Amino acid sequence: MTTANAYSDDIEALKALLLERDARIGHLEDLVESHEAVVATGKAEIEHLKLLIAKLRRMAFGRSSEKLDRQIEQLELKLEDLEADEGAAPIEIPNASRCRSICRATYERTCRSPTKPARCAVAR
Repeated sequence: MTTANAYSDDIEALKALLLERDARIGHLEDLVESHEAVVATGKAEIEHLKLLIAKLRRMAFGRSSEKLDRQIEQLELKLEDLEADEGAAPIEIPNASRCRSICRATYERTCRSPTKPARCAVAR
């Protein structure tokens, strides 16, 4: 930091220094504001991707689950990239196909034998 003796006694020169300093401060405040906006946008995109992944995981147990698995994997990669850019540690998200195989293994399977069809009352 400069001492008071380093400044000129000229009032106009001091005013010019203050104006220059105020301009620099304004520029730095604008930079901080723009960086905060970028961070907020990144966080919003991360939250959106997390919700989308959760929704796709719920849908993954249907017929077209293979397509959804690919979409989930792509979104997970994008989410990991965003979190790495943000500096946060990536969240562990289990693989959808592994979850499905675990769920399938827990289903109780029952075998049913076909029964004799009942006669229709109209056919008599």
